Amino acid sequence: MAPFARAFAIGIAALAIAATSAAPARCADDHVRVTLVGTGGPEINPTRFGYSTLVEAGGEKLLFDAGRGVVQRLYESRVNPREVTKIFLTHLHNDHIEGLPTLWITPWFLLARDQPLEIWGPPGTQKMVKGMREMFSDVEKRGGVNGFNKIEYMDIKAEEIGEGTVYDRNGVKVTAFKVSHGDGDPAVGYRIDYGGRVVVLSGDTVYSPNVVAAAKGADLLVHNVVGFSDAWVARPGAEKQRNAVASKLASPEQVARAFSEATPRLAVLSHIVKKDLSGRAGDDFIVQQIRKNGYNGPMLMGEDRTVIDIDAKDIKVHPPQPTDKLPDLDNRNVKLDEAP
Repeated sequence: MAPFARAFAIGIAALAIAATSAAPARCADDHVRVTLVGTGGPEINPTRFGYSTLVEAGGEKLLFDAGRGVVQRLYESRVNPREVTKIFLTHLHNDHIEGLPTLWITPWFLLARDQPLEIWGPPGTQKMVKGMREMFSDVEKRGGVNGFNKIEYMDIKAEEIGEGTVYDRNGVKVTAFKVSHGDGDPAVGYRIDYGGRVVVLSGDTVYSPNVVAAAKGADLLVHNVVGFSDAWVARPGAEKQRNAVASKLASPEQVARAFSEATPRLAVLSHIVKKDLSGRAGDDFIVQQIRKNGYNGPMLMGEDRTVIDIDAKDIKVHPPQPTDKLPDLDNRNVKLDEAP
């Protein structure tokens, strides 16, 4: 069984939700589309790139976090990175912003992005953006070289946010809420509302009542998880390391509690961190622990580039599309959504 089909078969337990291998069509105006651009944590992994989630609704493309390889994964998801200019950060840890410089530079220089970036994030975001611009200050010398990459499109509007509504345009509302990531640095999750549909992203957190409150009856709740294999837990010195990680990320037991209390139409796992000795453990033990701890609702173990279409009637999950026939993305005229 293919990896996606296996992950889907393990996790899904509702007839109203269907998986389809067909390429996802463009959504109607009343739909919300969620792409799990990257589903990994800080670990270097051949199949999971850094955490990033794209939400499309009302003609808006909103990117939540920009982990390692985000531009590559957007391209492989048939989303032109030049169209992604609105970015919401859950917190400023490196695995959530590593892809930001590339997303800022490459679509401008190579793909003729014709508008500046807008970034929303917790306190410290403006300082981070200033440091990024200083580190890559040489790119400003490239302005106008190709006749279209205007320097004003390198501008970045960075807004530091707290709790409450942080974005409200074209019927799409984004609300931030505090979560607990263990080290005292400010961290938020996000709720996205559009046309009666609700998507909630936990960001990095342990069990949080704020996540549950935001996601009560939501269409989609995307939650982080860290799983420890029995062999990893049994090794000498594991308890101290486990406690350190467990103060920042949700265990399967905590995820089961959050899912059970929130009862979303579909629960999704992303920012998936697996601790095992071999590095080759499957996803089964995380799903099994969640089930063992009482969550029996619809659930999907996320994979990079999975697309989820949401409307009032159903939720359709599309596995990652093949990438072998994608055209090189080196100019502004390529239509990625028309690729085979």
